[in-house]
Amino acid sequence: MRDIVAAELLKLKNSKILWIVILAPAFMVMQGVINLVRYYDLFTGQGQNVWEQLYTQSMIFYVMILFPVLISVVMTLVTRIENTHYGWKQYLSLPVKKETVYTIKFVTACGLVFVNLLALIISMLIAGLFLGVEGNLPYQSLIGRPMATYLAALPIMAILYVLSIRYTQMTVPLGIGIGLALPAMVVANSKYWIIYPWTYPIMAALGGTMEIFRKGHLVYLTSIILLIVVFIYGVRNFSKSDIV
Repeated sequence: MRDIVAAELLKLKNSKILWIVILAPAFMVMQGVINLVRYYDLFTGQGQNVWEQLYTQSMIFYVMILFPVLISVVMTLVTRIENTHYGWKQYLSLPVKKETVYTIKFVTACGLVFVNLLALIISMLIAGLFLGVEGNLPYQSLIGRPMATYLAALPIMAILYVLSIRYTQMTVPLGIGIGLALPAMVVANSKYWIIYPWTYPIMAALGGTMEIFRKGHLVYLTSIILLIVVFIYGVRNFSKSDIV
């Protein structure tokens, strides 16, 4: 198991994806800052909390555009090496179970997405300090809701991970992941949201500020159940397939 973990960390060290994961949120926060500054009087004219407004403007761009795209890219790239040049054959030649390989690579990919959310939080804090925002930090918004967004996105990660292993061509899982993200905002405001996992992060990220996305704890319960189901399916399918 140590060899597998070491191999995954080495891949991250030599991969540009880590820089993408860390730096990309800063651009989304920058867009949010620009929007906040442009309409500052409108967003704060009635005594609204500036930190909350900074979060909302940054998160709208992030959760609608960057986050689903980034998940698609991460889940695709973590399996890219193994999907080409007989990589799985070399990987599975190690004295380790297929289930362990599947789990470690999935955890590694989820870890990258988590780092991306941490980078988002740090970017918002830096932006707030740069703007000279006063008042107490709304920890529930700046930290709590991004963590909830991560939890709500776990089923998407699991689904795209399964697709990334199943299809050797990057365009298939990448296209599906990005394509399903496009109508998510519309579906989130309909009665069909529960069967569309791409809406869950939107509700978790914006549910506290936009009434139409408030679904309570049902979002998180559904996310956990779907994650477990997809992960078990993926592990069993991976362990039984003649992937080498």
